Amino acid sequence: MEYNIIVAPTLETLATEVAVLFPQGWKLKGGIIEHADGFSQQLIRKASDKLKQSQMPAPRAKQRRTKWIE
Repeated sequence: MEYNIIVAPTLETLATEVAVLFPQGWKLKGGIIEHADGFSQQLIRKASDKLKQSQMPAPRAKQRRTKWIE
């Protein structure tokens, strides 16, 4: 089991940093805590969730069709 605590000066920054970790298998644990340095949020991830993310194939980039006008 992995734990992570994100500390940010504003709620917007905290939300952005937490949103980046969701695709990596992290989940929220508890609520947002306000303190002198700003705000913090605890996240949790099981080791099996980490392995599932690394085994999933990366999404293929879509090829753009280009319409050429002569």
